[in-house]
Amino acid sequence: MKTHAVRALTLAIAVAAAIAVTAFPTFAAVTMRGNGVAKITVVTETNAQSTSSTSFINLPGAAASITVPSLATQLVNVRFSAESYCFGSSAGVGNWCSVRILVDGVEMLPNSGGDFAFDARGVADDYWEGHAMERTILLRGGTHSITVQWAVTSSAVTFRLDDWTLAVTQYNGGH
Repeated sequence: MKTHAVRALTLAIAVAAAIAVTAFPTFAAVTMRGNGVAKITVVTETNAQSTSSTSFINLPGAAASITVPSLATQLVNVRFSAESYCFGSSAGVGNWCSVRILVDGVEMLPNSGGDFAFDARGVADDYWEGHAMERTILLRGGTHSITVQWAVTSSAVTFRLDDWTLAVTQYNGGH
């Protein structure tokens, strides 16, 4: 058990060092493999982006392609974090900004769709805040596409994301 914790910690430090040492442009990506325990793919963006779409659309650049070895099944864990600002003139309850994560076009678990409020439209002094979500799925062998999508519940609401990170961890499970 201790060996796995050390391997995971070593991998986490290596990923953090790779991100800290390199001045990434927009949509930067890093993939690292750690002693057969897990593979981590990280995509980041530092430019603010906005949407007022009431339908889920792809967040530009927030995508990763992963490969699960043939004849294997892997637990895949995806984390998305961002600086978020959800605002607008729409009054009333039920105005929020949503994010969902898809694999091969299917929402990962838990698949709550537009019901997951990544951020809510706040009052006048409710500005940028850090928010995060995490999703999981079991995947069989093959190449898979991970995509982050975003939407708002009212066209009078604007959703801005900045300084986001998409981190995909594939656990080998003994394969």
